[in-house]
Amino acid sequence: MKWLSLLLAYLPVVLQAVTAVEATIKDAPGASKKQVVMDIITTVAAAGEKLPEAHVQQISGLVDVVVGTLNKSGVFKSPTATAAKV
Repeated sequence: MKWLSLLLAYLPVVLQAVTAVEATIKDAPGASKKQVVMDIITTVAAAGEKLPEAHVQQISGLVDVVVGTLNKSGVFKSPTATAAKV
């Protein structure tokens, strides 16, 4: 149940952070973009209260799921994938 409440609380933040980072720094490696997203999320969370490390790890997994879903759905298109289709 705690996972569900964490998901509901952070999914909007994760979606916004992931799409903003992708739009801003498209050419950076995925690991660098994920670090920027995690920095944004921890900063936002710290504005309210301390974010437990267990929650940080779960949110990190949520970021992976969101990015993977957006990649598979074609929302984030890599230049190599686009070039391969031409």
